[in-house]
Parts: sequence; C-alpha cells; structure tokens
Amino acid sequence: MLARMLRREDRLTAQDITFDWRKLYDLVRNIVVPKIWQDNPIQQRSKLKNIVDLICEANRFFPQSAAMEVFEELLPQIQFNSMDRQILTVQLLTLFVPTARPPKGVELVTSGPQSTDPQRWLPTIFSLWSFNLRTSVFDAYLMNLVTTLVLEQRGQLKLTNEQLRFVFASGLHFFNLPVSRGAATLPRNISMQLRDSSGVYRMQAGAGLPLKEERAHSFARFIVYTMHDESSGGTLELFEQLVQMIESFYHPSNNGAWSGLLARFLRHLAKELLQRSRAEAAEDCEVPVDARLSRSVRRRLVVLVRTLAMLLLFSKGEDSVSMSHSTLKHLAELEPDLIFRPLLDTLYTAIDSVTETHRMISAMRALAKLATTLSTFAHYPEGAQHIAPLLTLTLPGIDVNDPTKSYFALSFIHNLCHNGVVFDELLASGDMPEVRSISKESAEDMDVSEPPELDMNQIEWATRASTAQFEAWIDQYLRRVFALMDNLSSSQDTSNNTNSSADMKLVLMASYSIELVLKQCGSRYYPMISRLITQFVTSITSLSAVEGMHKVVNAFVSALPELAHASLLSLCCERIVEEIDNGVGLTPSLSRFTRTHSETTLIWFATMLLALVECSDGQHLLKYKSQIVHAMKLLSGTCMSRHVYNIGGQMLNCVMLTLTSTTPCHTRSVPDSVWNDAEFRDNHFRHWGKHPNVADDSFSLEWHTPSEQEIEFAQELMREMVEPRIGELAAFIDSADKRELSNTENVELNRLVWVLRCGVRGLGHLVPPPGTTIAADDLTDALVGGDDANGMPPRYRLDRQVPGGYVFTDADSSEYGEVMDIRKRVGLATAQALQCVVGRGDGNVENIKALILLGESVVCYYAVDRPQFTSKRRAWNYGIEGFAMDNTICEMPRIYASRRAQLTQVSRLFHNTRFMPASELFSDISAQIAHLCLSAYSEVRSYAVSALDNIMAVVPQIKYPLIPMFVAELDARDESNPEKMMGALRMLDSLPIRRACLRDWRFFPAMVLALCRAQHEDKPQVKTMIRNTAVTQVVYVVAPVEPVPPGPLLEQMVNALDGANTDVSVAVAKSRETCAQRYRYAASEYTRLVNELVGILRDAGTTWRFAAIAGYYLDQLTSVRTAPEEQLVGTLAEYLTSDLMLFRESAALNLAQAIGMIKKRSKLSNPNIAAAQRRQQLDMRDGRALGAPHAYADLCERALDGDTEAAQTPLVDNPACGWFVWPKTAKVYAAAPTGDALAFDSIEEASRPAYNAVRSVLFADGKWAEIARLFSVESTRPSEEEIFGGTRAGLFSQVFSLFGPPLLERAWTAIEGLARENERVGAQRAAAEMIGGLLRGTKHWAQSGLDAMWTQLIPLLDTVFARLAPDTLRFWQAALQYAFARRDPRRYLPLIRLIVYGRPFDPQAEAPFAEAAKLDILRALFGAWDWRIASAVVASRPRFLDALAHPYKQVRDAAAIAMYTLSSAEFSVSYARVDEAVDDLARYGPLGRDFSQWAGSSRTQALISEMTQRVQAWKAEVVPLTVGPTNFSRGSKTLLSFFFVGFRFGPRRLTLDHAPNILQLLSELQEHHDDDELCRLASSNLEFLSQVLYTANLSEIVGARLLALLDSSMWHVVNKALPLLCTLTFANRFTLSREIRARILDTTSLFLEHDQIEVRQAASSSLTNMVKCASSNVIFDINTRFSAKLQRRLPRVRYGRTPKDPHAYSKLVLTRHAGVLGLSCLVLAFPYTIPEWMPNVLVQLAECIDDPNPIQSTVQRTFAEFRRTHMDTWHEDRKRFSTSQLDILTDMLVSPCYYA
Repeated sequence: MLARMLRREDRLTAQDITFDWRKLYDLVRNIVVPKIWQDNPIQQRSKLKNIVDLICEANRFFPQSAAMEVFEELLPQIQFNSMDRQILTVQLLTLFVPTARPPKGVELVTSGPQSTDPQRWLPTIFSLWSFNLRTSVFDAYLMNLVTTLVLEQRGQLKLTNEQLRFVFASGLHFFNLPVSRGAATLPRNISMQLRDSSGVYRMQAGAGLPLKEERAHSFARFIVYTMHDESSGGTLELFEQLVQMIESFYHPSNNGAWSGLLARFLRHLAKELLQRSRAEAAEDCEVPVDARLSRSVRRRLVVLVRTLAMLLLFSKGEDSVSMSHSTLKHLAELEPDLIFRPLLDTLYTAIDSVTETHRMISAMRALAKLATTLSTFAHYPEGAQHIAPLLTLTLPGIDVNDPTKSYFALSFIHNLCHNGVVFDELLASGDMPEVRSISKESAEDMDVSEPPELDMNQIEWATRASTAQFEAWIDQYLRRVFALMDNLSSSQDTSNNTNSSADMKLVLMASYSIELVLKQCGSRYYPMISRLITQFVTSITSLSAVEGMHKVVNAFVSALPELAHASLLSLCCERIVEEIDNGVGLTPSLSRFTRTHSETTLIWFATMLLALVECSDGQHLLKYKSQIVHAMKLLSGTCMSRHVYNIGGQMLNCVMLTLTSTTPCHTRSVPDSVWNDAEFRDNHFRHWGKHPNVADDSFSLEWHTPSEQEIEFAQELMREMVEPRIGELAAFIDSADKRELSNTENVELNRLVWVLRCGVRGLGHLVPPPGTTIAADDLTDALVGGDDANGMPPRYRLDRQVPGGYVFTDADSSEYGEVMDIRKRVGLATAQALQCVVGRGDGNVENIKALILLGESVVCYYAVDRPQFTSKRRAWNYGIEGFAMDNTICEMPRIYASRRAQLTQVSRLFHNTRFMPASELFSDISAQIAHLCLSAYSEVRSYAVSALDNIMAVVPQIKYPLIPMFVAELDARDESNPEKMMGALRMLDSLPIRRACLRDWRFFPAMVLALCRAQHEDKPQVKTMIRNTAVTQVVYVVAPVEPVPPGPLLEQMVNALDGANTDVSVAVAKSRETCAQRYRYAASEYTRLVNELVGILRDAGTTWRFAAIAGYYLDQLTSVRTAPEEQLVGTLAEYLTSDLMLFRESAALNLAQAIGMIKKRSKLSNPNIAAAQRRQQLDMRDGRALGAPHAYADLCERALDGDTEAAQTPLVDNPACGWFVWPKTAKVYAAAPTGDALAFDSIEEASRPAYNAVRSVLFADGKWAEIARLFSVESTRPSEEEIFGGTRAGLFSQVFSLFGPPLLERAWTAIEGLARENERVGAQRAAAEMIGGLLRGTKHWAQSGLDAMWTQLIPLLDTVFARLAPDTLRFWQAALQYAFARRDPRRYLPLIRLIVYGRPFDPQAEAPFAEAAKLDILRALFGAWDWRIASAVVASRPRFLDALAHPYKQVRDAAAIAMYTLSSAEFSVSYARVDEAVDDLARYGPLGRDFSQWAGSSRTQALISEMTQRVQAWKAEVVPLTVGPTNFSRGSKTLLSFFFVGFRFGPRRLTLDHAPNILQLLSELQEHHDDDELCRLASSNLEFLSQVLYTANLSEIVGARLLALLDSSMWHVVNKALPLLCTLTFANRFTLSREIRARILDTTSLFLEHDQIEVRQAASSSLTNMVKCASSNVIFDINTRFSAKLQRRLPRVRYGRTPKDPHAYSKLVLTRHAGVLGLSCLVLAFPYTIPEWMPNVLVQLAECIDDPNPIQSTVQRTFAEFRRTHMDTWHEDRKRFSTSQLDILTDMLVSPCYYA
C-alpha cells in the first residue's frame, strides 16, 4: 500500500516526506542474512519482494546527503576477491544510493560528509565496475544504478564520452554474441566455489535480493535517457555503431541463445523512447528544454531501431516475433511515417504469400498489434486508406484449419473496431488528384530529419474510394465466421465436457468481433446482415455449431437488438412450439452429455432464443412477452430432457435479469447523437482513433434502468414460474423422504431444483442483499473492493453497502417483502432438501449437485457471484492489455468505457454481498453443504467444496462454526473414512479457512494437532494431501507476539483526536485490553500446542512422515521472544540418536536453532556475560586501531612468528573489513581471555530448564558414541553421493559454543574414533562435520580451553591429512571452509601452522595425490582469508615453482591454482576512510581508478618471470623429434593453467596484466598438435584473451601485442592470430581507439595477398567481421583500394598452355584474388541489406567469374551466399539494381538449364 502511495509522483514530492534509509537497510539485511536464532526466516523472506519494491519507490525520498552515508555503510563491505555476500552488497548499493534530483532552489554540496553532488561519487561506481568486468550480475546492477541516476538527473548530470563508451562496451557484452566460428564463449559469471561461504548460514546468503536482473532493460534505458543531441562521440553515434555491429544477429537465419535477449532489448528501447517522449511533451515536464530529446534525434533513433525490428519480424522464435511487433507499435506511436511506409509493403507481400505460412501469421499478428495506431486518422492520415484493402486481404486468414491465423485475423478486426473504425461506404467525388503516391515512397528515400508534407486531398480521396470495399467485405466476413462456427467442435458433442482452449478462445474472439463490426457498420448493410444471419440460423441445426452460433446471435442482439428480435425471435418461438408439440424433449433424461437425435432442432432453436433474450435492454422484450413466456413454460415446465429444461431455466434467469438490471446500453465508438449526424456519416474516417476525454460531456454513457412495464413483467415471471415451484419442491421432498425415487421422479426433482435456482438468480436485481442500509447515493460513487478485488479497476475500500441499481430498496414496501419472502421460502425448501439428502446418505448424484448449486445461489447470489465477478475482471484486464492507452491523458475508447462501467456495476453488486449477516437460514444451508463436503462421491465433494468456498467469501462468519467439524473428521480414528478426510483436508486448505486458522488461536492448535495425528489412514492420497496442507500452512505460522505499547507519536494523535471526541481514549484503552487478552490466550495455547507437538514427537507410534510435519510446525513456532520449552529441547536432543535419518536431520536443525535462541536470550538478559563482553565496536578511523592500514594484512604472519602484540590485537571476523576501505567503526572481538571460564557462564533463568535438558542428554554416558555411529551411517542409495552436511556442522558448532570444553571432553573419544577410520567414507564425513563445527564453535572459548583443544586436535588432523583419499578430501576441504568462513585467521594459528609449516608441499615426493591434497587444503585458507593470509603463506616459502614441470598433471594443476590464488590474494586497496576513497577515485578521471589489471606484488612478478624464463629455457633444450612429454611441455601446461585460472575461476587482474606478454609463446604452443592438452590450453587462453572486455588502456596493449603476432614467419601462427584480432575488435569496439582499429583493419587487409591460401581465407573472414563495425568512410576506402586491384586484367592463356611470364602471371592472379576477396568481404558484411555501392561491387565480382581458381571459386561462393541471404527480400532488394545490373546478376544467380 505504501509503495503504491509513493509511486504517485504527482501527489508526493521530496519536500513532503523524507525517509530514513538506515531503518529500511537494517530490515532488509536482517532478512537476507538472518541469524540462527532469528524468527521465521522463510516467512520473512517471502515478504522481501514487497520490501524491495517499497525501497525502490522510497529512494527518491531519501535525503540527498544520504549518498555518502550509504557509501560509509557499504563500501567497507566490498571485497571482490571473494563472492561472499558481494552480490548482496552491490544490490544494496543499487537500492539505497539516492538518485533523485535535488528540489528546486537547492544547491549541490560538492564536498564533505553531507555531499549531494553525484559527480563526486560517480567515478567510485565505475571503479567498482572495473573490478568485475564481464560479470553479468554485477554489470546489470551497476548499469541499473547509473541508468537510474541519469534518468533522475536529466538536465543536471551529463556523462562524459569515456563513461558512455564504458557502459556501451559492457552493454555489448550483455548479449554474449558469437563473433567468429570456433571461438570459445566466456562464462557469464565467475565461478567461486572455494570462496563462497554461504552454506554457513541458516539462509543461503548468496541468494541476494529479489531484484530483477534485466540487463536488456537497463541498457535500453541508459541509451534512451543519455541521448540529447547529435554531437560527435555522443550516445546517438555510439548507438549507430552498436546497431551496425549487431544488425546481422537480428536476422531470422541467425537464431540462437542471444535472440531473446536482443529482442527484449529492442522492445525496451522503443518503449522507453515512447515514455520519454510523452513525458517531455507533457505540460508539467520539469526537464530543462535543452536536455529534452529533439525531433531530429528521435527520428534518427526510430530509423535505427526500425531497421532491427524489421529484421526480427519473421524470426523463428514466437517471443521474438511478438516483441518485434511491440517494438514497431511503440515506434509507430512516435513517428508513424517512418514505420508504416516500409512496414506496409512488407506486410502486403507477406499476407499475400501462400507458401510461407510463418510469414503470413507474423504479418497478421503485426497488423493486430498495430491496428489502433494505423487506423488513427489524426495520428497517421495515410493509414485510413489501407484499412479496407487490409481487411479484404486478411479475410482468407479466417480459416478453421488454422486457429492461430484465424485468431490474429479476428484480433485485427477487433482492434480496429475498438479504435472507432466505421464500416460504411463514402463517396469519392471526381477523379483521384494528380499527386505522387507518397505511400509508395521507399524507406531509403524518406527524409529522416523532418516528417513529410502530406497532401490531405489525395489522402481523403483515396480513403473514401477504399470504403467501397466494405459491403463485399462484410458479406464475406460473416460467411467465413459462420463456416468457422459450423466446423469448430462444441462441448455438447463431447462426453467429457472439455473444450479445446484454443477453439474456445477463437469462438469468443469471433463472436466479440462480430458484435463490434455490427455496432460499427452503417445502416445500409442491416438488411444484408439480417438476411445472412437468419439464413444461417434456419438452414443449419448442427449441434457442433450450437455454441458458436449462440455467441454469434448474442453478438447480433447486443449490437442491433431490434433488428435481431424482429428477424429471429418469433421464428425461434414457433419452431420450439412445433417441436414440443411433436413430442420432442418429453422423454425423461438426466444425462448431460448424451441426447437423442430428435432433440437437435429443438435444442438449436432454444439456444438461439436464449441468445436473443440475453440483451442489455429489457424494453425490447416487452413486444414479444407472450411468445417468450409460452416458450419458457414449455421448455422448463413440459420438457423432461435435461438439456432442454436447462435451457428453459437459463432463459428464465436471463429474461428476469435483463428486465431488472441497471447496466450500460450497447455502445458504439461515438454517442448516438454524433453517429446520427450527417457530417459524421460523410466524414467518419476523420474520427477514427479520436477518443473523448473521460471528463467531457460527450463521453456520457446511456444506462438501462428498469421501466414499470419491465418490473411488472419480472414480477409476473416470479409469481408464475418461481413461486409455484417452491411448494412443489417442499411437497416432493416430504413425499420422497422415506422411499427410493424412480427415474422419472429424479428427473422431475432435478427440473424443479434447476428452475428454482435459475429463478432465484433472476431475483438478484430486485432487492439488495440483507445487511446494512444502502445510502441514497447515485451510481457514480467511487467503488470499493475487499481481499478478493486486488488489481480490480476501480477498487473499493468502503465498509458499507453502496447503491447498486436495485429495483426495490424500501424494506417496508410490499414488493420488497414479497421478493424477500420468496427468497426465504426457497431457502427453507433448499435447507429441507439438503437435510434430507444428508440424512439419507445416498441418492442421485446429479440431484445432490443441483441442490448444492441451489443452496449456493440462495446464500450468495444477488445479481452476481464470485466466479462471475472474477471472470469479468479477468476479461477487463485482458482487454485493457490489448489496447495501449497513454497514461498521461484521460482518453479511453467508449467501447472500453462501456465495459468498464459494466464492471463497475458488477463490482458494486459483488461488494454489497460481502456485508450479509450469517443468518440462521444461511448457517443451516452452509452446514448441510459442509456435510456434503465429506461425501463419498468425489463429484459431490468437488461441488460442495467450491460452493462452500464461494459462500465463505461473501459471508465470512459462516466458516467459524464449520472449522471444528472438519478438524474433528481428521481426528476420527475409530471411524476413519478416507473420503471424508479428503473432503475435510480440501476445506482446511481453502483460503478462507486457512487464513482463519492461521490468525485465530482458537482454531490453529486444533488444526495443527489434527494434521499431525491423522496417521491412522493409510491411503496414499490422504497422506499426500495432509503433507501438502501442512507445507502450505507452515510457511505462515507465527508464534504469538506480545502487543507493543504505543509510541509517543500515536499518543499525540490520540490526544489530538480526544479533544474533538471524548470517546477516542476509551476506545483505544478498550482495544489495548482486547489485544492483551488475546495475547494471553494465544500464549497459553501456544505453550499447550508446543507440548502436544513434543508429545507427538516422543510418541513411539508416530510415523516418520507425521513426526516430520510436527517438526515443521515446531521449527516455525520456536521464537526468541519466548523461552525454549524444556520438553521440546530435550526431545530434540534425544532424537539426535534416532534410527530414522529424517528425524536426526530435523532434530539437528531445530536443536541448533533452539540453542541459538538460548544463547541470544542469555546475552540479552545479562550484558555482562563472558561471550558478550568480548564483542566491541572499535573506532577504526584511519585504520590505526589495528595498526597501519596496510600493516593489517601482516598481522597473521606476525602472530605466526610469535608476535604477542599481533596475536592480542582485536579479532576482525568480517573478511571485507579494510580490503577496499576501512569503516568508521567495526565489530571486533577481544583475544581469548586467560583462564577456563565458560563463554556462557550465565544462562537466562527462563531458558535454564531447556539448557539443563540439553546438557543432561549430551553429557550422558555413551551419547556421543551413539551420535558418532548414527551420523556416520552412509547412504544406501547409490545415486546419493556423500556430502558435507552444513546442518549437522551447524548443530555441533552451537553445542560446543554453548557448553564449551567440558562437552569436548565427553565427545573427544567419539570424534577421534571417527577421524581415524580413514577407510570409511561415512566416518570421515561425520568427523569432518564434527571438527568443522567444533572449530567454528570455539569463537568465545577461553584460552585454556583452546590450548587443550589444539593439543588434542593438531596431532589428529596431522594424521587425518596424511591419510586423505580422493573420496574423502572434499569433506575436509568443506569442513575447513565452514570453520574459516567469516572468522579472523588468528583464531586458528595452530591449525595454520600445521597446514603451512607442518605439512609443506614437497614437489619431489613420490605420492602425487598426497601432495595435490596438501595444495587443495591450502587453498581453503585462501578461499576464506585471502589477503589476510597471503603474507603468512608467502613467508613460509612454498615450493610451488618446483612443481612447474612435475610429471603428474594432478600436482601441476593444483600448483597452478595455488600459485594464482595466492598471488591474487595479495591484492587489496585498503583506503583509510570512505571520503578519502571517493575523492581519490575521482582524481583518476570520470571512470575512476582502473582495477581490472594488476601487475602483482614484487614476489608475484618475480614468480611469473621465473616461470616464463624456465619454460623458455626448457624450450631451448628440446631435442627435435622427441617422443613423449618433456619439461617444456609440462612446464608450459602449468604456466598456461596459471593464466587460465584467472580467466575461468577467479579475479582476472593478474591474467589481464601478464598474459599479453606471452602471446608469442601462446601462438607457438597451439601448434603442438602432438599434445592435445597443450594445444587446447594455448588456444583457450588466446580465445579468452581476445574476448575479454578491457578498459581503454589495456585494450590498446592487447591489440598491439596481437598485431605483433602477425610478424611471425610461421603462416600457421598468422592464420590463428587473425581471428583473434577480429574477435578483439568486435568485443572491444567501444574501448579501442580509432587509430588501433584502423591499424588492425589495414594490417588484416594486407594478408589478403599472402602467399598461403589458408591465410588469405582467414584474413577474408576476419575482414568481413571488421567491416561490419566500420564507418562509411572506411568502407569507401576498402572499396576503392580493392577495386583498383581488379583494374589490370589477366592475359589470356589457352587451355593447357603456360603463361609467357609465369611469375608475373602468378603475382597478378594473387593481386586479383586479393581484390576479389576484399570486395567479397564488403558483400558478405551486409548480408541482409543492399547499400548503394553494392550493385557496382557485385558487377565487378561477376566480371571475374572466368578467372582461374581460386578467384573463380571465391566469386561463386560469394554469389551463392548473396543469394541465400537475400532470397526472402529479393522482391524489394532487386529495386536497388539497374536493368543491366539485374541481367548480370541473373546470369550469376540462376543455374543454367540443360534445355536452354
């Protein structure tokens, strides 16, 4: 609600309200990263989406100075060497940094802690961005932040060219486009398995916030809102370059994984452009004029987007096609002349195509989407003349054999009608004006800068002339729709009563389009329409078409009621009487699906009559009153066939509702006064698309209100056809109470019930529902809705009934009393019948269902019920989505206004039903239906459940007496009935009862206990329903919360109100007392429920399934606000040794949570507790509290060396603290105190019983041996691999944290025994979990306890690590990761000494796995502590380099990863303060500091240099023709793996800085074809290196290094280097300078004359891709250069002869081949367009067809590819060629014929 309020920018501004961002920040962070003791984390996370939406809307209300406060909070949390919570940090940065522009008159503060100038901190954002280039998640969020800032700061903030290029480069990489064949695709996200510690926490921290990662949307918004002018280097120029690069990927032949993303990008681009244009055109626009989008820039942008959308029009993906239509529609709303002229030519051709169905369907869809824009005369006058031809052209699309095509053809008609198109012929006087047809002007010839001048005389003449086609079109249209209806299947022809959804959708669209067409057609066509419909109705009586024709006739009567009644009503009545007189329909039958053939004609005409009486104005029925009444009496009173009397009952219902309803009359696009105006009829096309404002008088709608005659007619029907049936039903029930009914009697009963139900529903408009008195308001009041009306336009928020247009509202009048008496008598008869059915326990199922429906109607049907209301609301939502309306203006088509008014009236009626009291009659009926919910018949249960659900929705009080009955049915152990249990479970899972039970502690405990004890029924379906019901509810379970005393603000409000109303204080006090009473009751019930659930767990007879359900509830009910229950905690501790694994896992999770709550409550109750005393908030200003800022990284090293000061320095568990910037204050922990005091030496008194219960179990003799035995049980299922259990480790962490060293003494023997069983996988896993939990649980231990633990643990771990096996290594890696995560490394100094010094890596050892395992264990240190452990490991002088040429690959790979991770871990920024960091980063320029590359420390540089030198030295030692691996090959693999790790698994800073230095070596290594692994590693490194997104400086270096490879004398090297240059140029198009790009292109073109044909081909392919990114000047130069190479022709050489000068001849062939290749590159670079220079280029290539190979083959391949890519558009492309050029191309493109 608050988010919706804040969204109204016109109502609230920053001056009105200010939000404190920190409270929202704390709320979000606590939900995303919950503690173990936190209540309801799952439920809290379910609300996170709403909270995030609120923050997004509240951002503009944050103070401008909050930016620096947000940076102070979040920048110290950044540590991009790890992925631990980094995504969350970036998301929070995106959410909370204020982006709104400052209020008018407020000057920006450029410096200081209250700075409000975004220019100050924007370089910081780009600096953070450079950390994670090519990481899609970070790119998306940071781009969204920059885009939002640019959007909000328009006119005040303008990005520099460098910033624009940076964002465009990232945006290009979003699409992940393939550049060259065989190129590797970079991973979209960096994989950091070894550094993700999210498994430590109860909720997965890596999940982050539910923010949309819509990269395409962010990039599109950025482009649109940074576009201001046509300046060089601006957004428009960059976007033109981007379009040129990605254009070919939009073609249908280039479909791939990127297609959907490109299509979405295009749609968002057009939509954002439209929104910006409309916002800036508004009168209240605050954007400065010079910052608005100019018309010329907008038109250029529209042309660019149009180019791509037109290519996407016939894509292979349905979603892409749909998005192209949306794109074109948005663009057409802006510049219709630029869109429709080229588009219509394409659509005409596509629709006229017979063989290409997909193109025709796409064209139909496009027309349906753009119909409203095309037909709006004021917006696009030229479009009017195309309406009639397009309608005629699309007629064949209405085809029963193709429902999809038919649907879109009808949608086109439907949308035209909504837009006000009138189907009436106009006269075009005289001849057509002699003016050039501007509609045929080609897209290339149009002036983009300005819209064309229109000749309105010509346009109007052409439009008038086109309307002559309407008469023929209406005739053919109706015939096609009739044929469609005749051939579609009907539900009445199927035995399962299920229609194809596609067919039903098509029938609805056809009927609605007919209604609209008939409303919008001229009166001259009425006789033809009447004749066609009457002819079809009378000539065909097929039941396959009955449903469709019912809708057609209903559309006819809705549009033209008088004509429809005059044509058909008397005819239908006569045929019905005739059929019944002949005995049709008199045979008793209750079947809904089968019927005799003789009933076909009767059902047909009865259905048509039913459609005729379903009109909006009952006045039209009065003329045919006697005929209608006679037909109804025959159908509902004489016929015994269920199909027939059902129609009769429906007719009664429809007639009564039509006579008494207040509803909008049928509506055309203009009021009747305008429609009948001669000027409008003669110029109706000028009004197409012109919709009045909703506030205008001309917008008024006509309403039908019941006249006296209509009311009298309805009363007669009530007295003659409804009232007599009441007595008949009562008498029937009395006579049939004690005997079995015959078939005829069952039919008679069913008919009585059905007619009564229809009659009761027909009374809905006569009187309002019982309840509060309706105020005397008019029908224009604002309407209200309840819980079931979310999203409904309009929405109600009133607590009273509103006027609904009821006929009788005076409760004292006789008419009112008569209607209410009839409803009451029907209700009593219904209750009696239901009671009889329930009492008998058997009966006819069809009659029971009919009685249930009657009871539902009696209770909750007053002109509308919930299903009808929901259906109409959905119809409105569907319709409004199909017609895009401008939100900035209040205009709406009158047809939509009529539907909205109808929905408004229905909303009023439905709203009034929600205030009915639960009368005794209603309760009686509901109770009987509730019993039927437990019926043995599944059909009866379904009907009863649905009916009761609807009843409870409108009469909420009904459900409370019924809940105990359903709960009792689950508890009925002695008389268990699975059918009844299924019915009870369905009701308990229904929304009204579920909400009531979850909120009301009177019912909640009983329901929970019933579910947990319902194990007496073995039927699988029942068990599944019980589990599903419990799982659905358990997410919303909340423990009772004590009422919070009101704050001072509320007290002030009460005092202020109390001055005007003395009852306010009394009411408030009474409310407080009520809340207190409810809480006390809920608390007592809560205690009882928990004890009962514990009893269920302790019961030996409880099965695992129901024990798990009880555990689910207990998990959610446990709250830190209440002390843990002693019995519960003790039971959980005992269940740790249960034989069932599910019980053990559940107990581990819940016990860990309970212990966490004991610890938390103890800290809160006693702040002096030892564990709480060690925690401090340390002032970290300038980083001096922990030593110099950069010295903090050496603390661990110094502590390992025995430096006492370093060891005693406060511990910082947050791994990000100080990595990027130091915070002002940080949470630290004092070093372990001396002595042996327990951390939790004082337990809260209320929690002590639970504490003692756990302690007694865990300290019992033999308990840990049993825990060890059961927790080490291996999985018996082979598909389940043993994994480290974070839940189990969390339990051990909590128990060792609470009970300390004494518990370790009890558990040590069991732990040691497991750890020494090195051959059993389960034992090793359990030992790793216990030791991992133990290490993590020692956080608050005293030093003596730690010393004792290390004394025992270090020798044990030394033994374990020495005996590791391949299938147990992963457990210990995970255990160390778990223990080390978010812990200061100085907590584990003995263990670090063991890993680093005690078990050093020995490359000379003969055990390769053992040495590789040492490195893998060492990597766990890097993953957790990164920069804080790097110096300590370096100081140990690891011998990684000695493994460079190790004979075993396993060791080499582990060494390469260890070296890289250690080297990259040495990097940290460590600014002293946030403001210092922000200002320093701004000094580097607009893009801030480039963190994408780093040369490394001096040690790292020496390491890389030494590796390279050794490899080079070994290369020199290689003996030619050596067989087998050498030191050179092995060392090269290690070196390449070192760099590859950076590309694939970690930060790329080192790789990007040093990999370019070994390019020459890489190029040589990829030629070692005798070693596949080495060749693959070299190729992968090169491909990754060319595809990475670089910053500007680094891209220049890489480009120069790749160019140097082309100087190699080895043609193989050159051949593989050329595609890399091409890839680099494409991937870094926006970061490479123009000079380096020109140099790359020129160098590549030189290799077209290389002696080696393979090099020439590679150069040709690379040059083709480069030309796609080149400017027009570059293309001109290439064209000129290579055309010159073809000027000199080859001398003629006779076949078999040798040229006079072979050398000169070969050189000339090479030159001409280079020319042909160069021109071929130009042709192939534009596969789907024909630039103006291309015809001449093709002619030049054709002249070379007689040259020898390879020239001839190159020409042939070029023309073959040209033909393939231009085949679909050749009818348009050929217009770009002259006649002589076409003759030449025909010879080249058409294969010769043998007979020619």
